[in-house]
Amino acid sequence: MPATPEELKTLVDAYDQAHPSLARAMAELLVRGNVILEDHSLLESEVGDRFEAFVFHVLAEHSIGKEAFAATLIAYERLRDTIDQLDQLPP
Repeated sequence: MPATPEELKTLVDAYDQAHPSLARAMAELLVRGNVILEDHSLLESEVGDRFEAFVFHVLAEHSIGKEAFAATLIAYERLRDTIDQLDQLPP
């Protein structure tokens, strides 16, 4: 049985409460941006390097360390994977 909207909200709320909003936004931006850059064969280029540097620059400006961001990024990927798996369950 797929997850109910309430169960999904609980998962998302737990993620939101565990990580600062800027870290969550930058994690999503990094993941989506990397996909777009990959689609255009730019991820492994100067553009990809500068995009990553931009993300880390913004995080540093707001005192979000690389370890905290890495934890947010891992949690974001797990959340996406969990939601994808729940969406595939039969009704």
